[in-house]
Amino acid sequence: MTATGPWVCGNCRSVNREADSRCYSCRTPRALALNPEALDLGRQAVAAATASPTQQAATARALGAKDRDADPLAALTQVAVLVVAAVTLARTVLVITFAQGLEGGIADPETFDLQAAIDHEVFLGLLQYVVLGAWVAGLVAWGAWLARVVANVPALGGGWTAETPRFAFISTLIPGGNLYWTTSTMRQVITALSPAGAPRLGVITAWWLATTPMLILLMNVGPLRWLRSIVETVVGTLLLIISGGDVTSLLDATILVELIGGALLVASAGLAILLVQAIERLQAERRAALAAGIAPA
Repeated sequence: MTATGPWVCGNCRSVNREADSRCYSCRTPRALALNPEALDLGRQAVAAATASPTQQAATARALGAKDRDADPLAALTQVAVLVVAAVTLARTVLVITFAQGLEGGIADPETFDLQAAIDHEVFLGLLQYVVLGAWVAGLVAWGAWLARVVANVPALGGGWTAETPRFAFISTLIPGGNLYWTTSTMRQVITALSPAGAPRLGVITAWWLATTPMLILLMNVGPLRWLRSIVETVVGTLLLIISGGDVTSLLDATILVELIGGALLVASAGLAILLVQAIERLQAERRAALAAGIAPA
């Protein structure tokens, strides 16, 4: 291979700039570029594409890739998921209780305690910061674990993911974007470590379908606040029409949205834990196969 000039990736045959240390398309290191001085570029590309996981692992480790234990970070991530779910669910219950208290006050104004309602609302406002803090801590734990997994993939014979470990961590912390980038990264990891042609993506798909609407319904921050308002307005309007103009239907809309969000939260948390365990299991199976000197199944 020449020392200067554009180079051709030995994995996907993309042409890369001279300054690139990894393929822009598949993240394969430049060290595995095709040798332009050889006459058998096609044969080189076929050999790279058909290399077994054992061969890929050996090549990656020779280039410095390491397989480091992700179990402690996985355990921390699962604990973080449970904490986030518990704190968020607690706030959901309090919001429902608050709305029900207001409904009782409308039905019987003489028994309504205005000061208690104000105190309740202030507490909910403070609790929102606790919820946000828990989410930030949870995302940091998730990002650290995912970055470790991404770093392990090459050493386990899964090739190079399109994202680097650093990007896997940073993208997890970006609101909104993490729903796309983090999901994409985990899909790549599952595909890379699963038996050829048989990745099981049902859990991650179900997790994404539960998490996305849950965030819209329960995370009242930034653009999500506006989306939540739209949903609540639509639900409230429908309930108002059905009830014949009963204003408590607007509070019923809040309760209904929180109930649905809470159910999705529980489902999302459970699926997140299953997802972490599934990826850890794939790593363990690949390690065992490589250690036994057999083709990973």
